[in-house]
Amino acid sequence: MGQILFIDDDTDSLAMYVRAVSLANHQADIASSVKEGWELIKEKPYDLVFVDLNIPGVSGFELLQMVRKDRKTKKIPVIVISAMPEDSLVEDVLKAGAQLFLEKPVALDELYSVIEKFEGK
Repeated sequence: MGQILFIDDDTDSLAMYVRAVSLANHQADIASSVKEGWELIKEKPYDLVFVDLNIPGVSGFELLQMVRKDRKTKKIPVIVISAMPEDSLVEDVLKAGAQLFLEKPVALDELYSVIEKFEGK
């Protein structure tokens, strides 16, 4: 897989994601805010974006909407991550265009499985 972006305000989660994908020989960028993540998305052609739903300021849900509205980014697969997997929230996120919803903490085998699923798409 080419470029993967992780957006999360939790630095421990970001460090774990980067270690995990590097062990699987993938490259990842990180952002600790939606604003920072959106700037990276506009600069680079990411193959997959993971975003935490509950980020202070602009939320992960808003980032998902921004990605889907922009003609240059609308086809990027977005995986939403949250520690609060309420059914209505999951439904809203998937309706808004997320490919998947993952519950925190994300297990490494689940992370690898998701990356593998979107390789080459």
